[in-house]
Amino acid sequence: MRYELSGARVLTWSLETHLVDHCNLRCQHCCTLSPQLPPRAVPVEHLARDLAQAARVLKPSLFKLTGGEPLLHPALVECLEAVRRSGICQQVSLTTNGLLLPQAPDAVFRLLDRLTVSVYASAPLPEPVLARVAERSQAHNVLLTVKRIDRFQQMDAPAAHAPREARQVFATCWLRNRCHLIHDGHFYTCTRPPHLGAHLGLPRLVQAAGVDLAGPA
Repeated sequence: MRYELSGARVLTWSLETHLVDHCNLRCQHCCTLSPQLPPRAVPVEHLARDLAQAARVLKPSLFKLTGGEPLLHPALVECLEAVRRSGICQQVSLTTNGLLLPQAPDAVFRLLDRLTVSVYASAPLPEPVLARVAERSQAHNVLLTVKRIDRFQQMDAPAAHAPREARQVFATCWLRNRCHLIHDGHFYTCTRPPHLGAHLGLPRLVQAAGVDLAGPA
């Protein structure tokens, strides 16, 4: 995959971080394996460290905070403030299932540029709740996108791929240019490996799949 440069920084459409691994839903084909993972919330100081390191070499158009369900993070506002302070990009986005948005403080909306609400057929949001979310988004100039999802794409392969097959799967993935991830000091071109490694209890797999943001020792 080829990337363009802006000065010494690599241009990407988006970069994301998963603030938490757990979720308040248990979707069978969750792309981040939330139902199989223990609760985990990224410490704000770790997020700030990863952002500072990533900002030296990456220039995404959009930074996305997701999960799991990011609204479960106990210090969500502080995380958003850390993203703003990092200067890694100008557009900050949050992706959520929306169930906890009625309790979200105004500061969450104030610190966002974009908000994506995934409305699942198995856990629909009442229309009055969506209407209120739309009002709050408009009041804070947040671009709201509502995605209504009534089916899942199966993410789990029936068997392990050989390296050549794995490269072919990645090469044909339509999301490969927009699913870049920073996670625990590493950069990944796919959001799946760190969660898969954690699920399988293989920390070395997690590290081997990513690039150390701190660079060579």
